[in-house]
Amino acid sequence: MKKLLENLKSTQTSKLLVAFFLLSTTVFAMSACEQKGPAEKAGEQIDQSMDSAKDSYNEGVEEVKDEIDDHS
Repeated sequence: MKKLLENLKSTQTSKLLVAFFLLSTTVFAMSACEQKGPAEKAGEQIDQSMDSAKDSYNEGVEEVKDEIDDHS
């Protein structure tokens, strides 16, 4: 009988831990869906700036290649 009660307590504790884990995961997932914070906005602006710089660089390379082809 004593072992049965210990197993029952252990099972209840396990269920409680699983429920807590699921609740915590749900709360975390819900908080991840909120509006963008300042760091994320800044990161996106940096990404856009880098893409713009890359495009400008590639356009410059193409212009130089065209000039070289014209003079060859």
